[in-house]
Amino acid sequence: MKKLLILFLLTLSIYADDVVKGQTYYLYLLKEPLGYNGAVFAKQHTQKEWKKLFENDAKAFKVMLVNENPTLKTFVKSEKFKKILPYLKEFTIQYAKDVKNSPTCN
Repeated sequence: MKKLLILFLLTLSIYADDVVKGQTYYLYLLKEPLGYNGAVFAKQHTQKEWKKLFENDAKAFKVMLVNENPTLKTFVKSEKFKKILPYLKEFTIQYAKDVKNSPTCN
């Protein structure tokens, strides 16, 4: 039982780290080009809507970003963006419109 509890807490800790990383990536890479903070960004959609946007290699999410700022077109095609997608997904789902949590993004 003790081992199961430790495993659960470790998994929870890793998940929380993903959310924080996603928040940090948003803050440093997307806040300026999009023009609003992470709280406003994440609250644009519900958890279900965010999950849908991230389906199929996040095609709809990429289109959404480019529609908001065409200068992001090159970035959303980059390997760096591909690496940070899972973190952005966790961040947006954690702080979605239908969740009471709010990020502490500036």
